[in-house]
This record gives sequence, C-alpha cells and structure tokens, in this order.
Amino acid sequence: MKKKKKKLVKDLDTAQILLRKRQLFLFDIINGKSAKTLIRDLIALDSLNNKPIILWINSGGGNVSDGFSIIDTMKGISSPVITLIVGEACSMAGIISIAGDQRWMCENAIWMSHEMAGGIWGDYTSKVLDRADFLKKEQNKLLEFIKIHTKLNQRELQKAKKGELWLYPEECKVKGIIDKVLKDKKRRRNGLQ
Repeated sequence: MKKKKKKLVKDLDTAQILLRKRQLFLFDIINGKSAKTLIRDLIALDSLNNKPIILWINSGGGNVSDGFSIIDTMKGISSPVITLIVGEACSMAGIISIAGDQRWMCENAIWMSHEMAGGIWGDYTSKVLDRADFLKKEQNKLLEFIKIHTKLNQRELQKAKKGELWLYPEECKVKGIIDKVLKDKKRRRNGLQ
C-alpha cells in the first residue's frame, strides 16, 4: 500500500492566499520601498477585477510624499479600497486610513495625527528658504486633507497641527475618521454586545 503524501502546513504560501482574497498590508514605515510594494499590489489586484480590496493598517507613519503616492493610487484605481486599522494608524498611516472608500477600525486600535516633521539644510538663500516654504505647503495640504475627510473641529485640527491628537475607535467614528468599529466576534456570538 502506498502512503498518501500529506501537504504540510509549511507548504502553504500565505502571501498568495491573502493576495487572492484581496488582502493587503501596510505594517511598515511608509517609505519608497513600502509604497512601491503596496502600489504594485493595488494596481495588480485592480487589473484582475474591481472587487473591494482590504488594506490592513498597523503603521507608525512615514514619508508624506510616499504616503500621498499610495493615496493617489487608491483613488486612481477602479476597485474600492477598504482601510482597516489594527494596532495603530499614526501620522501618514492615519492620513492613508482616512482615504479609504470605506474606513474600518478594530476595537483595540488607535489613530493619531500630528504636525509634519522635516529637515532643512543647505545654502540659506538658495535652499533653506525654498525648503521651508515647501514644508509649510505640505503641512497645509495634510491639514486640508484631514478637514475634507473627517469631521474634526478647529480645536482638534489645531491639536493635530501643534501636538498629537490620539483617538480611540468610538471617538474616530464620531469624528468621521472611520465608518465602522469592528468588535470582537466571540463577544457578539455570545450576545455580550
């Protein structure tokens, strides 16, 4: 008698399984490398069909221009992108989260916005002044994006501009940062919510 070969769990390619299910992840610092990977995957999935794509977010943020390249891609493809915050969506990751066609957040997650950071170096008259002007425009662009995509009031926007604005899921729902809080399925099944 021949023994049947069993497929071992280690042979499973979880990345491929999740891609087939249209699940993408932003769990790194937002930079050129992570943006390129995510943008490539968004475009590839969109070329297959226009079913929703779920973008899981757990990131402390990163580069503004790389973040906006992700947002521009999300807005440019035909597939709706659902953003789902697990863990944290801070800084530029928080900005990406509010760009989703639907915006979800797990009950133990956190969202944060703060003033943009940037550095200036070079010759004062030819580079430093131009860079300072650029950074001011980028900060204003971020704040305008937040105004358009949320219901944050002036005081909260100022907190995001001059400090750090930390919000939990229920607060995010009230403030228009997310559309839905995902609660623990086990508690829902047992009628505890």
